[in-house]
Amino acid sequence: MSTAATPDDSPTALVASPGPNTVPSADHEPAPAALPIVSAEELIARVRASGKKGALVNAWASFCGPCRREIPMLQNLAPNLRASGIDVVLVSVDDPADVDKAIAFLQNNHITLPSLAAKHPLGPFKLGMNPRWPGMLPASFLFDASGRLRYFWGGEAFEEELLPVLDAFAAGRPIEGESNFLVAPEAPTQ
Repeated sequence: MSTAATPDDSPTALVASPGPNTVPSADHEPAPAALPIVSAEELIARVRASGKKGALVNAWASFCGPCRREIPMLQNLAPNLRASGIDVVLVSVDDPADVDKAIAFLQNNHITLPSLAAKHPLGPFKLGMNPRWPGMLPASFLFDASGRLRYFWGGEAFEEELLPVLDAFAAGRPIEGESNFLVAPEAPTQ
């Protein structure tokens, strides 16, 4: 499997070279039969090589309910984001033995976004994506063209949270930060 991507204007610039492991991004094409495995460093190198303004990378897993709710929303947003120079890429963090469940979810829901699988063990992947990411899912990362992390959403992100940041980024305004991903404190027990 090739880990280098060639810069071009196609929405598949962040996936491996053509073959059975690539994910077509046209709305009518099928989901993948396999997911290329990628380290955080390889993924960020693909973002840099894509020629786009940046990429919104979503880490997810087939067992994660909020992930399964979020991915169709990302699929719907992707054409407008792509037109603004932002690719949307999915990275499954499923255990290698369960990647078939991730593929089945993508196929059953007609998800055509470029899709990859995180290299295991996940510790180095999480550290490479964002040292502050404790591993909650889903998690979304906005990288700029240089591969620099510009924004991080820990946990389920909603369209109303994503779009202001992504629109500002696409417009060239300085964006840097993260959503408040701390879990609300539990109510005191009596």
